[in-house]
Amino acid sequence: MNNQSKHYCGIDVSKKKLDIYFKGKVKQYDNTIKGIEKLANSAKDAHYVLESTGGYERLAAWYLMERDHEVSIINPKRVRDYAKSTGQFAKTDKIDAKMIYQYAESINPRKSLLPPASYRRLCALIDRRLQLINIRVAELNRLDMSTDDFMIKLIEENLDQLNQQIALIEEQLKILWVDDQNLSNKISAMTKICGISIITALTILAHLPEIGHLNKQEAAALAGLAPYNRDSGGFRGKRFIYGGRAKIRTALYMPAVCAITHNPHLKIFYQRLVNENHCPSKVALTAVMRKMIVALNSSLKNPDFMLAS
Repeated sequence: MNNQSKHYCGIDVSKKKLDIYFKGKVKQYDNTIKGIEKLANSAKDAHYVLESTGGYERLAAWYLMERDHEVSIINPKRVRDYAKSTGQFAKTDKIDAKMIYQYAESINPRKSLLPPASYRRLCALIDRRLQLINIRVAELNRLDMSTDDFMIKLIEENLDQLNQQIALIEEQLKILWVDDQNLSNKISAMTKICGISIITALTILAHLPEIGHLNKQEAAALAGLAPYNRDSGGFRGKRFIYGGRAKIRTALYMPAVCAITHNPHLKIFYQRLVNENHCPSKVALTAVMRKMIVALNSSLKNPDFMLAS
């Protein structure tokens, strides 16, 4: 199918809804299996284009890919920049769906490939573990504020159930990586870096599947750890990070805290930034996280790679 005869279907994804723009019409479907089935029956052999939205796009994208539909998952920032370049500053779900369609018409996005079943299961387990941990943190906070004995008992019982479910998921993750030699080799390489646990490695592999096939600039940018210039004429602005995948930064935060204490190489690097360059501690820690994601990428490219420890 050439670009002239290809029909794009722009899909704006939210947690509960899918707003689509197809053949000049805007429709809305539930972001559920039944809703996606209706979408597929309506748009049929369209080339479906969705933004990467932190995982909410996976159900629709993977469902459509499994049924041999053409699907492209694209960077939402590029679509937003495209919209601004056309003078479209208003932002609603319907407008976004149309902008995604127009962006696809302009650039003819590359077809995304369906990940293997093992990767899809890894994502499901990692995402559910994070959800349970967030619920556990909320319950622990409530426990600290509770004075009623009955409420304390209920919260403690819920915490026990949450801990059991988290342990069960971690057991399933262990089975997954032990049975998958390729995944096991990747984890072995990544955990050589001080501060990187098996769970951290699995989280990064789930949310940054491109790792190991990137250069260091791409690895830092996709993780949202690359500083961007803000210069104009003689003005030299501060460098800021933005964009990228927040779950990667969350996964790397505690390993970075551990590394600046226990990894001599990163400890010296961190202290030099703080003491000699007078960087705020948070900025210096972000720089450590950037070094770690670059090192993790290198460890998968070269199994003999070692970040000084």
